[in-house]
Amino acid sequence: MTGTVKSHRRLGFAAGALLLLFGASAWADDPQPEWLGLFRVRDLTPFGLTRLDFLPAHSVSAPPHTFGVELSVSYQNTWARSDNVAEYLGSRGSGRIPVTPGDISAIEALPGDAYLVDGEYGLVDLTLHYRASTHFGTYITIPYLFFGGGDFDATIEEVHNALGLGDAGRQFVPRNQWMMLAKLRNITIVQDSPPRDAFGDPVVGVRYSLFEKPTTWNLILESAIKIPRGGERFMISTGETDYGMQASYQRFFRRNALYATLAFVYYNAPDIALARDEWIPTAILGWETRLTQHTGFVLQLYGSRSTVLQTNLQELSANKYQATAGVQWNYRGNVLRFGLTENISNYNNTPDVGASLSFGRIFAGRSR
Repeated sequence: MTGTVKSHRRLGFAAGALLLLFGASAWADDPQPEWLGLFRVRDLTPFGLTRLDFLPAHSVSAPPHTFGVELSVSYQNTWARSDNVAEYLGSRGSGRIPVTPGDISAIEALPGDAYLVDGEYGLVDLTLHYRASTHFGTYITIPYLFFGGGDFDATIEEVHNALGLGDAGRQFVPRNQWMMLAKLRNITIVQDSPPRDAFGDPVVGVRYSLFEKPTTWNLILESAIKIPRGGERFMISTGETDYGMQASYQRFFRRNALYATLAFVYYNAPDIALARDEWIPTAILGWETRLTQHTGFVLQLYGSRSTVLQTNLQELSANKYQATAGVQWNYRGNVLRFGLTENISNYNNTPDVGASLSFGRIFAGRSR
């Protein structure tokens, strides 16, 4: 009972995911709300959660010597399994049959690679910003990761059934359980309970903006490094240092804005049996439009290379594609955003659905 209450408290806080928190009293009376940019969500896949993944560059203008804080909460539900695991689970009979140690042994004995991932992952990102000059700024992001069995399971199944999409084999296992089982080419991972909630590796970055207050377009360059706090910890830290760079082009119109972001991260794999050290590219395209003076809508597409390449399962090593859509509210320097993220391809290597919620504000500095 205590675990259920704790899990629902997390959901009430996460509600999906929380992000972006900006504003300044100097802009409170401006009749035209500022462009906010894309939802600042990142890779939440089980094998990519602990790597460095750039947040899309925001488009909020800030004067020199300005401090800002950004709080983001993301929560996602993942159900993924290889075809041979789906066949095995179905062969046990109908009904929600628990996955036993005998089932785990049977899956490990299946020919070829096999995997089953069933659980929910939460991420809280606290980012502190400082605009040092008209062009340069710095930031540090401190992540906190938390995990759950499957509070969204029933809702996702009901939605899928209503849309005629099916449950992809969810009906053969109990709801609200945690399971990670991966038997890959050179490694086997078995985790039948969620990891303990903990702080992850901080990220320190430098940002260059071509214009202090852009009117029609802007170019933003970023470089960042993820610094391990200790050794490797399952689902918390790779124990390795990642670094990379990101370039973002932003184009502004009267009621719409277009965004394009390209990032490259050098990923130091924690285990060569699972992945290899390599540069991982990520591309994001997005559109922001004003619905009212204080309300806007954002749609963005995310694509990135999988971190898992040491496998014969194409659906696990395939590129990851997701879409995020949501609304944002900006009034008197306060920003509130809520968005939903959905897998749009290669459904067995990315989360089924995720949610994000954010609030933000700049605490010092004046633009005029």
